[in-house]
Amino acid sequence: MDESSIIPVWKVIGAEEKEIQGLLKAVVQSVGWTYTLFWQLCPQRRKLVWSSGFYNGAIKTRKTTQPAEVTAEEASLERSQQLMELYQTLFAGESSMEARACTALSPEDLTDTEWFYVLCFTYSFKPPSGMPGKAYARRKHVWISGTNEVDSKIFSRAISAKSAKIQVNVSVIN
Repeated sequence: MDESSIIPVWKVIGAEEKEIQGLLKAVVQSVGWTYTLFWQLCPQRRKLVWSSGFYNGAIKTRKTTQPAEVTAEEASLERSQQLMELYQTLFAGESSMEARACTALSPEDLTDTEWFYVLCFTYSFKPPSGMPGKAYARRKHVWISGTNEVDSKIFSRAISAKSAKIQVNVSVIN
């Protein structure tokens, strides 16, 4: 990973969600990654929790909310938002048909990689546990290649990563 793909922490602290999304998008597209996740320390729980992300991977079923043609960048941003909406309806207790009707995606529309991305929203890490927790506690990045073959004691999302064919996982702290 080169230095240009690392987001300085001063750019994130106090940033609006839209600014964070822009930074995550810039990283994922500059290095050709499938997704980026932003974990933030929740002081009350003393855990790193999912705060934001950007999905840039394969799409099984494209459902757009705009009738006009969109650029690849717009499609990736829209897909990230759709994945978050789906997560909110599935995992946040809104299982009624009315809540699901407003979301553009259904679970059948997702690739394995998209499922991995959505599943990551449910994780939290108490430093120094988990890969993000280790990076946070050590104050340096953690890089694991071959994540589809790593023991789940080392990488708690290993089983999901294997089904999504995720090869490399990086946790960066700055």
